[in-house]
Amino acid sequence: MVDTTFTVIYPNELAQLPDGSALYGYRHADTQSIVIVGDEQQSRHQPRVALVGWLERSKPIDAQECPSSDGVLLVQRDGDQLIFELNGTRCQGIPYSLEQDLFSRNTGLLETTRMRQAGVIICGCGSVGSLAALELARSGVGRFLLIDPELLAIENLCRHQCGLADVGRRKVEAVAERIHQINPRAEVEVQSMRIERLDPARIAAFVEGANPQQQKGDTLMLACADSRRADRQAARLAALLQLPFLSIGLWERAFAGEIFYSHPGEPMPCYGCAFEGVAQTIGTQPEPKRRFYTTEAELEKLDFQPGIGIDIAFVTQIGLKLAIDLLNRDNPQHVRRLLGKLSQFTLVCNSNDPRLGGERAEIFSHPLQVTSSIQVGYGQDCPPCRWTS
Repeated sequence: MVDTTFTVIYPNELAQLPDGSALYGYRHADTQSIVIVGDEQQSRHQPRVALVGWLERSKPIDAQECPSSDGVLLVQRDGDQLIFELNGTRCQGIPYSLEQDLFSRNTGLLETTRMRQAGVIICGCGSVGSLAALELARSGVGRFLLIDPELLAIENLCRHQCGLADVGRRKVEAVAERIHQINPRAEVEVQSMRIERLDPARIAAFVEGANPQQQKGDTLMLACADSRRADRQAARLAALLQLPFLSIGLWERAFAGEIFYSHPGEPMPCYGCAFEGVAQTIGTQPEPKRRFYTTEAELEKLDFQPGIGIDIAFVTQIGLKLAIDLLNRDNPQHVRRLLGKLSQFTLVCNSNDPRLGGERAEIFSHPLQVTSSIQVGYGQDCPPCRWTS
């Protein structure tokens, strides 16, 4: 028997469930708290969710059905009210609304309804993509398409947003679970393959979403892979579907990173155009398959490490400010953070120490520098963009 009164935190829509519904959530005996997520269907994406009680249970509960040694939570209707009892003891009920309460701290900064309808296609769910997914979920984005072929490895943990329990899982599935821990109602589709192998029709279907009337500008293509080839394919699909595009990537050891964006709202060079001439702009030759500005021979000489999580996060967070702006670029009430203030192609420096970045570090005058002077132009046969035909 319990000695103290439990507090039950429950969703507003709990009363809409049919009588006899099993309720799932989390019980914290040490703090006398029970959090109800919903019925079995509503809770299917939540890790380690457990049966915590029933709504208007009519038949007796046997010992095998009892979810905890602390007893059984029963929820009964009393007119428009819900009564919570644990072992015959009345509990305090505190309702919550996912939209109003979960994102209440974003009020005045982001429009919740608009963000809930927004979609993001994340190509690459590693250190950059996993951070991007969770931060955008916290910002209220309600729809995600996660694309990545890899499994989470033990050496990923010092940079990735997932943990030891996720090692050996597909990255897309582990990240999807973390998104649902933030927002159980988020729509998350996963594709465990390279974007080059993914049928473009699947991406087009995601863009259309459950609401065919939704504007395509509400979906962002976010490239976070460590491959220029993957970024090019993501950019090509973005151009064909008339989506805003954003690429976030790190250089060797994460001493610096790069951010590139484009959107169909105004004429601007696409990713393919930009990197036809960017090598001359920054003074190095990009290797065609990797994001890092070095040759394969030089790569073999480098004591290469992808970088520590703090350095990766600094570059990524700057890119995500642009992501928020791109998703809200047609919203007159949105206060832009970086869109229109950073150049289309931006370099972000963590450290200009040559011990980390080699000769490339010399292009930066100080640590934490964010460039604003690099300009990109149209490539051969553009404009209009050759990828849109």
